[in-house]
Amino acid sequence: MAHFVPCAKTYDASQFYDHFFDWGLKDELTKLTEVRARNGITTTSQVRILAYEAELYVAAIDEQIIVKIGPKMDLGNLIPENFQLATSGEKYAVWEKKP
Repeated sequence: MAHFVPCAKTYDASQFYDHFFDWGLKDELTKLTEVRARNGITTTSQVRILAYEAELYVAAIDEQIIVKIGPKMDLGNLIPENFQLATSGEKYAVWEKKP
């Protein structure tokens, strides 16, 4: 699942060509790219790690989105009430701050 991390922060179509076309992840990568664009996430965005363990990695990016990677679904209170689910897939989810 590591290939989703860069997509949340940066996007270069040539870098992810195989993910986009060969692996059938076009829809998922498009949604992640849209979340990134909507929230102004860039290569200089600040990342704050909220949790890291064997089956869970959670990070806030620019305090605008929260990214979860890994199969663990019990997130306790890691996702604040002022965030809403933007997109999710197998072993990942992304929330964005409510307007």
